[in-house]
Amino acid sequence: MEIPPVDSVFDAAEWFLDTALNDGEYLQPMKMQYLMFLAQGYYAALTKGKRFIPSVFLATERGPVEPNSYRLYGSERPALSARRMNRVTSSFLQTIWARFGAYSPDYIYRLISTHPPYVEAFAAGEKSEISLASMAEYYAGRAEKDERLKKAEFGTTRILRSQTGKAVAVKKWIPQKK
Repeated sequence: MEIPPVDSVFDAAEWFLDTALNDGEYLQPMKMQYLMFLAQGYYAALTKGKRFIPSVFLATERGPVEPNSYRLYGSERPALSARRMNRVTSSFLQTIWARFGAYSPDYIYRLISTHPPYVEAFAAGEKSEISLASMAEYYAGRAEKDERLKKAEFGTTRILRSQTGKAVAVKKWIPQKK
């Protein structure tokens, strides 16, 4: 069994909360759930079915949720210290944040609520587990069409700050051969 790059769902949650805070944004609990779900789905797609977060997501009326973090972060941010992630893992999370972080929770919910892995699990009943295999299959097709995610090469992007303090993704410039 492959070991996920994130030790726990709380490390991913803290990463998203800290990133939002650094960008001057309040991260609503449901938006955090949606971002973690998308990270799990796209990672599974890009790694042929491997888990990014060692947990499962359930299909609820409000969208996909990871039950432990949903319960813990539902009302306020707990006093947890985030563990340092390696550059590859941080780079992947930054790709998800860059792609979906600017959208409202409602927009992301409307997007996810049409995705077959969520739709199928919700049709099976409230709080049914969303299959990692169906996530990998569906998001593989979406990653192929999404330029930001298609170009996500693990470990090649660094996150730095611009002169205004905004987080920016930086890659080494490699000129094209003619």
